[in-house]
Amino acid sequence: MRKLVIAFFAFALMVGGVSAVAYAVDCSKDNQFDRAWDWATTIGKKDMEKNQTLIKNKADRVAACTKREADKAGKAAQKAGKDMKKKLGF
Repeated sequence: MRKLVIAFFAFALMVGGVSAVAYAVDCSKDNQFDRAWDWATTIGKKDMEKNQTLIKNKADRVAACTKREADKAGKAAQKAGKDMKKKLGF
């Protein structure tokens, strides 16, 4: 039983150490709220104006998502740098 518990903890540590790429967010996916927002903003618009609005909304969402993810990555890098300095005694 002890060997099983030790193996489980070793596995948990290995899985927890997976790189950040495995947890990356796909900014191009739309959720239900995004689809509802697109529908609401295109009510009564003609084809060309409707397409322009949809493209603008999508571009704004992708830009905001990538900015949020870049900010998170920057904070994580700063934290890792501070932790490394602390470990090295600087």
